[in-house]
Amino acid sequence: HPHTGPRDASSSPSGMEKEDASEPDPVRYSVSLTESALAIQKISSSPGRTKVVFNLTDCIGCRAYRGRDSTDIGAYFSAYFYPFKRRWMSSGVARQRVEQCFRVALVQDPVANLQEAERWAHAIRDASVQQIPRRDGVVYTEVRRPCRVMVLVNPHSGRGQALQLFTGHVQGMLTEAAVPYTLVITEHQNHARELVRKADLSQWDALVIMSGDGLLFEVINGLMEREDWEEAIQTPLGILPGGSGNALAASIHNYSQ
Repeated sequence: HPHTGPRDASSSPSGMEKEDASEPDPVRYSVSLTESALAIQKISSSPGRTKVVFNLTDCIGCRAYRGRDSTDIGAYFSAYFYPFKRRWMSSGVARQRVEQCFRVALVQDPVANLQEAERWAHAIRDASVQQIPRRDGVVYTEVRRPCRVMVLVNPHSGRGQALQLFTGHVQGMLTEAAVPYTLVITEHQNHARELVRKADLSQWDALVIMSGDGLLFEVINGLMEREDWEEAIQTPLGILPGGSGNALAASIHNYSQ
């Protein structure tokens, strides 16, 4: 249905407030969730003038939580978006992180407010999943739990910045998307090959390689050397650019567009 989730902030005297660092005091917003977008508008403003719409195809996650102040009866939820934006000093575009944080204070009961914030977060996550593009020829199944991944990082690949790239960019996105992960930092050549050859792969839904092309080849070789290789090679694989050239990662990204 078109308006998923709780009622508009404008329908309650307590309302909903958006955390805005540019404003001296919290600002009240009307927030509505449709099947494809999260719309935000200042309640006091003229209709349509300050309405901001976030496409749910750009949303990777949403979480609800209590504030740091124990006396605050309100609860919070934050939605994380990565829309395409123009690069600074460039004509190209790239995905850039946008966090939208809201305070929910509909009643004087902090437990009820947290439940309301959790309803919003759950509704936003569910609606976002439905917006994931589908590809012809690919079979999709719904998993009633977070996708678990093993991330293999070669700290020496490229300029030796793969681990720094993971902790600086990827780790935060996995946390925002509530994706549980196991981080493996390879220590020597064929470490990844030996690991995936013997590992209990049922612990993970996907293997993600952050390195140059070589580490992915190690993983594939390790999968093919298993006794259950026919099943193991069906494990979804991902590659993040952590090497110097990253030709394979670039090719896969280009193909997926």
